[in-house]
Amino acid sequence: MASADGINWSISKLFMYESCPMRFRLKYIDRIPELPPKPDSPLERGNRIHGNLENFLKDKEGGDLKDNEAKRIEDFKPALNHLKELYDAGKATAEDNWFYNYDWEVCDRKSVWLWAKLDFYVFDPDTGLAIVGDYKSGKSAYKAVEHTQQTQLYAAVAAIRNEHVKRVVSELWYVDEGHVMSRSYTAEQAMGFISMFDRRVDRIYQDRVFKPNANAITCKWCPYGPRNGNGQCPVGV
Repeated sequence: MASADGINWSISKLFMYESCPMRFRLKYIDRIPELPPKPDSPLERGNRIHGNLENFLKDKEGGDLKDNEAKRIEDFKPALNHLKELYDAGKATAEDNWFYNYDWEVCDRKSVWLWAKLDFYVFDPDTGLAIVGDYKSGKSAYKAVEHTQQTQLYAAVAAIRNEHVKRVVSELWYVDEGHVMSRSYTAEQAMGFISMFDRRVDRIYQDRVFKPNANAITCKWCPYGPRNGNGQCPVGV
C-alpha cells in the first residue's frame, strides 16, 4: 500500500497532489522517471529565467539581464537593481532553501518536512517588515487562488523564521506579463495560515490509495500521461 511517509512537501508538491494524487504517487513515491523536458518547454524556460535572475543578484556568470527570456523583464529592472543593492549589502537573500520540521520549526535538511524555496527575501529590522517573493514566468490566468495560497505559505514561513517580523509582504513577480501580485499580512495573520496548511497536507500523509484525477485538463501536460508524457500512468487520457 502506497504511503508518503518520509517524503517532504512544498507548495508545488501540495498543488500537484490536490490536482492529481496519482501523479504525486508516480513521481514522489514510486519515483518513476519522467521524460527529459524539451529545451522549449515552459519548465525549462522558467528554470533559465530563474537561473539568470539568481546569477544577476549574485554577480555570477550568466547574470546579464539582456539574456533573460522573460517578455517584460525591462519592467522589473528598477526593482531588480534595488534588490541587488540590498543583496550586496547583506540585507536580502536570493534562492534560499528554508527547512521546517513537522512542528513548523526551523531545522536542517536531514529533518525537513516542509521545504520552501524563496526567490528573494528582505527584512528591515527597524520596521519589522519582511518582503518575500517569487518570480513567475508564463501566464497568470486562472492561477489567482493557488498563487494567493503561495503568498500565504511564504508569509507563514517568514514569520516563523524571524520572531522580530511584524508584517510580511508576499510578492509574485510576473516577469512575462509585467505586473506584481502583492499581499500584506501581519505576523499574526501569517501564523494563522499554518493550521489551514496542516489540514491540507495531512491528506497527503493519510492517503493510501492516491486516486487518479484523470481528465483532459490534468492529463494534458502530465509527464506520465499518454499524450505528452511517457505513458506510465495507467488511467491517463
